[in-house]
Amino acid sequence: MNTNVVSLPQRFPPEEIWRQSHFASKGLEIVPNPPRVGEAASIRLLLCNETGQSLTVRKISPRVYSFGIGSLRQERLPERGPLTLAPDPARVETLTWQWLPTAAGHRCLRIHLDIEGWSDPWIVGCNLRVIEATADTSRWLVPFLLGNPTEKAQPLRLRLNLQSTGLEEGAFRAWVELPQDGRRLMLREPLWLQPHEERFALLMIRTHPQATEPFELISDVEAWLGDAFLDGIRVIVQRRLPAEPLASPGRREVDSRFLVGLPAGLGRSKA
Repeated sequence: MNTNVVSLPQRFPPEEIWRQSHFASKGLEIVPNPPRVGEAASIRLLLCNETGQSLTVRKISPRVYSFGIGSLRQERLPERGPLTLAPDPARVETLTWQWLPTAAGHRCLRIHLDIEGWSDPWIVGCNLRVIEATADTSRWLVPFLLGNPTEKAQPLRLRLNLQSTGLEEGAFRAWVELPQDGRRLMLREPLWLQPHEERFALLMIRTHPQATEPFELISDVEAWLGDAFLDGIRVIVQRRLPAEPLASPGRREVDSRFLVGLPAGLGRSKA
């Protein structure tokens, strides 16, 4: 079976998988990413049915948002449907849209699937930015929006999850800053937002400057508005080739000074 698809499940998935389907789904992509002004971008959805019974998707509604969480800035693309999905997980339906961006920068894709017999729409998303790390870079700054799309003031709280392949434990960290306030937003600290208010934020990612090995570092920023999960973004930093060492050969120990000032509540992920 093709693993790069959006699979409609036999049963409701665990909460963590359900949350990530909103912002880190496979099988949903935009090319080129980031989009380029005046150049047609292709949006593609690969969809299959694992429920064991035929499904009718009454309406498929794609939306393109500014890069961030809770933003109201969106463009709606033409709706599709109805679409009947056979009960065969090996059969993949591919839907494509063409979109002409009017501004540069990364985007968040969101597709709502209105499925007959399901009480709520199934939402899949791809709020993704991939950074190809050069050999001489160990810090990255990713701008994004934090917004309150509702009609009442509510507190927004963040959770930051890190996963790494190829890096030692303690050799990387990430945090969120609010440039307008000149401060870090501590994890699970309430950030009160007025109705439809949007705030500019920065995801700061850092690896140990002496880390020379190839790696992939995944940073998931998830947000809750009030008591309800709102959305998330995923940023992936990849170094495909080893970098030249900065120190003499031999086993490298992680400099303990690198961990000073680690934001409270940030768990150190294991490689």
